Amino acid sequence: MRKEFAALGFNTGNSVTPVIPIIIGDFDRTMTVWKLLFDGGIFVNPVIPPAVPSGRCLLRTSYMATHSDEQLDKVLETFARIGKQVGII
Repeated sequence: MRKEFAALGFNTGNSVTPVIPIIIGDFDRTMTVWKLLFDGGIFVNPVIPPAVPSGRCLLRTSYMATHSDEQLDKVLETFARIGKQVGII
């Protein structure tokens, strides 16, 4: 997933854990993407100040071995569509 997010143009930072951050930066844009993803059937956790420094807001994504390839493809497709829609990729 990390490789695929990067290939789409998302900033995943330097994380090497199963939790993949999608760094957006701006608070309002982060919340907009979070809501659009939620409406599209994708659940992620927004991480905003004070949990992260101002200007470093992100979406926290995580994966389990029980996720199917079809589910992971849907996540990537939905992120790509919304990322283009809001201009973060």
